[in-house]
Amino acid sequence: MIRINVNLFPKDGYFFKEKDGAKIRADSWPAVMRKVEAYRRRANYPMGNVEQEVMQQACGRNPSHCSNENDALMNQRKVVSLKGRVFQYMAFMRGLLPNRIPWVSAQDAANRANVCAMCPHNTNLPEGCASCRAALRSMRNEILGPHRAKDSRLNGCNILGEDIQTSCHVDHDVVDNPSLPGHCWRKRRTP
Repeated sequence: MIRINVNLFPKDGYFFKEKDGAKIRADSWPAVMRKVEAYRRRANYPMGNVEQEVMQQACGRNPSHCSNENDALMNQRKVVSLKGRVFQYMAFMRGLLPNRIPWVSAQDAANRANVCAMCPHNTNLPEGCASCRAALRSMRNEILGPHRAKDSRLNGCNILGEDIQTSCHVDHDVVDNPSLPGHCWRKRRTP
């Protein structure tokens, strides 16, 4: 089965277009799959193979993010830089402005920032030139506005490809990603 790399942010965001034209959006592929299943139950549509259908559509839109599970060359794919992934994330978040971003409380954001500040995956963007850093600051200021704290201890998440200063304020879904450390607030906990 063809699979998309869940660590790479898709240029158009996470979504699935159902046969009836409905666009089902979320902030991760597992969340899209859950929403598609719920939508099909409500609409009395046949369930089908939701995971495979979502992956096929996602890979059709983002072929460079995908590989065949059995492909021996999977580890030789070109890796998108952290800077590129962070800019994709920020562009998507900016596209949700002015009022489609679900925010968490200032206290939740501060708690998340403290977790991320100590994480080894909180990574500087070494390939960023002065212009890139200025563009990132400008996007961050536009998205977060003047009232949300911008914690200078936070950089880019090397696993999720997100700007942590921004993502700690956003009510993101948790993700099934075994690369995330156990203390990560974005990691789905198994019961």
